[in-house]
Amino acid sequence: MSTASRPAPGPALEHLRYRLRRLRRESGEPSLRVISRRTGDAVSRTTVGTVLDCHGLPRWGPVELVVEALGGNLDQFRELWVAARDEAAPLDVPISLSMEKEPREATAVAGLSLADLQAAEEDLQDQAATSGRREGEARSELLTALEVRADLAEHLNELHERLGRERGRNEELRRRVAGLEAELAGHTDRIERLQDELREVRDERLILQEKLNGLHVRRAELYFAWAREEEARRRAAERARREREQDADALERRLVAAEELLKSVLASRPREDRDE
Repeated sequence: MSTASRPAPGPALEHLRYRLRRLRRESGEPSLRVISRRTGDAVSRTTVGTVLDCHGLPRWGPVELVVEALGGNLDQFRELWVAARDEAAPLDVPISLSMEKEPREATAVAGLSLADLQAAEEDLQDQAATSGRREGEARSELLTALEVRADLAEHLNELHERLGRERGRNEELRRRVAGLEAELAGHTDRIERLQDELREVRDERLILQEKLNGLHVRRAELYFAWAREEEARRRAAERARREREQDADALERRLVAAEELLKSVLASRPREDRDE
């Protein structure tokens, strides 16, 4: 069964292909066989080649396993894959769904002051940093477990071949095979647990990022409101200053007119009155 659909190639698919090939180069360009082993042979060499060639859009499952085997960031590659998928088969978003989220997010942070906002933002950043460290540790442990499982699977295959050649003559070999099979099953369970934990950590980090984005929006709204208030106060102060200057100019004109009137009155009086 083919792992790739056949959408028309576009920029998003080309970008996904480039990033996959770049990731392989940054990982030392391991062979298709090595990459397949790192996935615990969950993805064949042929499928690995199909994912890396990316002539058509691969399904996400094989892409996820190949990216994990190469130590890539699954969140980034999931975004690239979704963009390529949307490019090939865009979805129509119902108006009711597109308008539903914004009011809910605005209500959650609308009542926060700048001090509350700063504290909430620092708390979310600490949580996001902790989540990022957990994700890195889980990814590192998962890659180690995948490599160990691949080595065990290869060793087990070799022992099965030897057992087939020496069937009935080597009981010790049978016990080793049984022990390796149990160890392989244990590593498989551990890998599944780590994959579940990694998905939970990613989901938690995405939620924290959404909350942090909401706080950033609230901060912008508060700064905008503060700037409007400051501008209103500045304009009011400017109007008051102009009014005071106008009042001072009017008073000065009245004083000048009074002085001129007094001079004219004094000039019109008889001389003897002025001498007295």
